[in-house]
Amino acid sequence: MGAAAPAGAEGPSTNPDGVTTAGELSAGMAGASSTGGLAVPTTPGADASSAEAGNETDGSVEEQPGIVAATPPMGWNSWNTFQCNMDETLIENVADIMQSSGMQAAGYEYVSLDDCWMAGRDDAGNLLWNTTKFPSGIPALAEYVHGKGLKFGIYQSANTTTCVGLYGGINRAVAVGSLGREAQDAQTFASWGVDLLKYDLCAGDRNSLVVMGNALRATGRPIVYSINPGNGPGDLRRPDAPGWDPIAVANMWRIEFDINASWTSVLSIIDTDGAFARFAGPGHWNDADMLEVGKGMSVDEDRAHFSMWAILASPLLAGNDIRSMTPVTREILTNTDVIQVNQDALGRQGVLVASPQPNIQIWSKELAAPNTRAVALLNRSAGPASITVQWDALGLPAGAATVRDLWSHTDLGSIDQAYTAQAVPSHGVVMLRVSSAP
Repeated sequence: MGAAAPAGAEGPSTNPDGVTTAGELSAGMAGASSTGGLAVPTTPGADASSAEAGNETDGSVEEQPGIVAATPPMGWNSWNTFQCNMDETLIENVADIMQSSGMQAAGYEYVSLDDCWMAGRDDAGNLLWNTTKFPSGIPALAEYVHGKGLKFGIYQSANTTTCVGLYGGINRAVAVGSLGREAQDAQTFASWGVDLLKYDLCAGDRNSLVVMGNALRATGRPIVYSINPGNGPGDLRRPDAPGWDPIAVANMWRIEFDINASWTSVLSIIDTDGAFARFAGPGHWNDADMLEVGKGMSVDEDRAHFSMWAILASPLLAGNDIRSMTPVTREILTNTDVIQVNQDALGRQGVLVASPQPNIQIWSKELAAPNTRAVALLNRSAGPASITVQWDALGLPAGAATVRDLWSHTDLGSIDQAYTAQAVPSHGVVMLRVSSAP
């Protein structure tokens, strides 16, 4: 989610579970805090050069104990397919399938609820879950997910209402967002066993993004903190915005408006994300948004989409209905050769290194192994194309390099100076691992 439902926005009166939305309460929302374009000041104590830290290393890799999200988080989120139509049974089924489908073995670990799980607060101001959707309760659901060896994620907003305008409670005017209650809600999430919090701005107060991050850290529980600091296409709050230091605030942050299952949307996000590689590194990632693999694009587009999210070191959060995915979708999502690129311990984000002709791109990601690169040969054009990558464009030494094709899972042997992929399909990709001797 990204586009917020501002206070008092027109909306449905109630959902099927009887939870009141902001459309009924526009008069009561007059005092809701909204800072619009307010820039969050750099967090005190954060070094001004910290944005560069993720991509300034000598190439060596050491264990990094205690880093939350040391590699890009992998998992599943309910929003892209189910939006508000999710419940306890669905989430339990997803956890089951994540285990049985091979997704867990491939590295996926977070099962996350998005908006619409909440139903108000008790007399002490503690959050309540929707008992119709979650009769066993959120703590029990988290325990079920943990019992599968997985981790549990939840959603909240930096406003008094959520992005869909959700309110709740007996008096039908209870604020379910966390604005002004960040410390209380952070403790609640920790007590429930939450492992990841997705925190949406939702036309709220950007300072709440900072306050919630501090509150989560104060709980002592290692909770991945995922934020969407913008309100839509006209208000995205990208990582290079003046006065904004996302590395000091969160573990991952959205860099573009909501994705949809179209090639145009995927390309738009790739083009945006490419400018922000310097902000990515262990514990802090540019979030290209949830995956649309298996949701209506072609197989070639799905492979290209997944490859580029891996090269860009984006979190890999599936957004399809994994209970009914095809064998091809499962094969794409569980390609461990590609996933290893995304999860590489060095934590570099890939960059565009060449564009030999219009709509033909070569992207390269430095990996932890010496003189090793992951490479995406991306064909954005309307027809097939041959694409050649030169080793010197990747910053590798002259001479021979060993090459592996990560989609065919084939070792191509030792190749001198350059490699040409023949007939890369339209909207498709060839993905390689290239390694040369020191």
